[in-house]
Amino acid sequence: MSVDEVVCREFAELATEYLDGAMPDETLELVEEHLAMCDWCRDYLGQIETSARVVADAAPQTAPPAPALEALVGAFRAHTTEDGPP
Repeated sequence: MSVDEVVCREFAELATEYLDGAMPDETLELVEEHLAMCDWCRDYLGQIETSARVVADAAPQTAPPAPALEALVGAFRAHTTEDGPP
């Protein structure tokens, strides 16, 4: 990363850290300065947020019923046992 600015390519690499709130304050300041000036990166960030929300909404919120989970685990174990070690 540049010492005094963030370019779009760098922002694309940092976007997940930014959304997770997992970047150092110095980097955060540079990223927010970049976002204030760059429509493309703001749009990109919005797309990532929308994608994450859609995936989270589509994901099952509960575990499968115990019998189904046991059947899946049993089938997986049987399959891996039949194939032997890698």
